[in-house]
Amino acid sequence: MTYNLFTTDHLQPSRVSDALASCLHIEPNSVDVAQVDADQDNRHWDALALCDYSDTFGDVSLTLDIFVQDSVSEQPTESEFASRFAVAAQTVVLYPAEEQLPSAYWLVTPTGLVTRARLLASDDERPEYSIDAVEAAVPQLPGIRVMQLPEIVREQHVPTPTTSEFIHAAEFLGKAQEIPSTPALIDEPESHLYHSRAYLAEWERMVRRMESDWQPTGNYPVVLYWEALLARDRVEQLPEALPRPVADLLRKSVGQLDEAFKKCTAPDDTWAAGAGVPGSLADLSERGWWWRRKPLILPWDKN
Repeated sequence: MTYNLFTTDHLQPSRVSDALASCLHIEPNSVDVAQVDADQDNRHWDALALCDYSDTFGDVSLTLDIFVQDSVSEQPTESEFASRFAVAAQTVVLYPAEEQLPSAYWLVTPTGLVTRARLLASDDERPEYSIDAVEAAVPQLPGIRVMQLPEIVREQHVPTPTTSEFIHAAEFLGKAQEIPSTPALIDEPESHLYHSRAYLAEWERMVRRMESDWQPTGNYPVVLYWEALLARDRVEQLPEALPRPVADLLRKSVGQLDEAFKKCTAPDDTWAAGAGVPGSLADLSERGWWWRRKPLILPWDKN
């Protein structure tokens, strides 16, 4: 098992060794800790746990690359290991999140706080790291801004069954030759069918999150909410560019999502002004009815 951690404190090797032994329930003399650039000749390569560490610059002080032998009975998950290490070493720990984003990390404190963090690295030969933002206030890092991280929400998978049904039905019509062959129905970038799928899916992802009371965190950045409303605007315009049978399918699909959206919202034509929506969008008088409804549970008021 391997683990990759950052720590905000500069820990001495003995402290790292003791913490690893505690996390894995092994003896301290079964742990080998060494700086990655140091002489490797005296390493205890048969140790139950091997740790290479490097000094780093910025808001994190050490990076730890840890390998645990299969013979060690304790093989915690990365999240559990990070939590144990934070307590054992009494330091804030960051470890990579599951999303395919270089900046996406989880942060754990010695007191058990777990939150998302945005960790940025400079382009220098030896990069400088900065914890740009966190989703919950971290007492040990009082200067770090607290905000929702929209890039994390964008990466999280949300099923879109209505969009899938629309695409399958449109493809069936084409294969059955019930409508003439047309470039508009080729699901390739920049085609009308491609845009229909993309904008309908964006609208559906937001609606599905709303139906679940904004799971998994209860948070949803307002910027993503109004991006979904913009996608709904574009869906409204697309039927004019599609063959009649496919346009009818699109209207039916978006109608189903609209009904779900209405159940989770209430009429309100002033919400945008106080929610940080850009000025050109905050004037709702000329916009679609979906702009003049507000979620029953405001997910951007969590912090």
